[in-house]
Amino acid sequence: MYVCLMRHGKAQPFELHQPDKLRELTEKGCNQASSMAKWAASWWPSGKTALWVSPYVRTCQTASYLEKYLPIEQFHTHKAIASGDLVAVYDEILSRETADVVCLIGHSPFLDRWAQAWTGTAVDFKPGSMALFDFDVHGGRIGSASLLFYAHPKALKFLGPSYKE
Repeated sequence: MYVCLMRHGKAQPFELHQPDKLRELTEKGCNQASSMAKWAASWWPSGKTALWVSPYVRTCQTASYLEKYLPIEQFHTHKAIASGDLVAVYDEILSRETADVVCLIGHSPFLDRWAQAWTGTAVDFKPGSMALFDFDVHGGRIGSASLLFYAHPKALKFLGPSYKE
């Protein structure tokens, strides 16, 4: 199975009077999500894709761009993605998922920690960035993976004008 981790695009700044889960994407965040989704469509692995997302507004907004460009067959939200609970993500999502590709849209620093736990490699997920892993669901208590690549939205300008952030 392939696992794609993606951090939501740039979000509105945190304000004390507004719950964090209600923060929306900024215009830049929308552009990041749209550009990354459009680019991902050029290489996305074949087969059934399941999209699992933190229930926060900004991650659901990011997911809407992936749904526009990618062959998403299932869309789910899960609170463990928002809380960063990797054991629950593995037990309740990854160990049960039958899709060929699972895309998880979440938050920093959790995505960074998951990548490190699966691969032993530090990955610093910036807003709108994504990474693709070759995931072994039987590789230990939380699975294991090989990092295939990481892409930052700013890198898209090197891939051609149609993918520009």
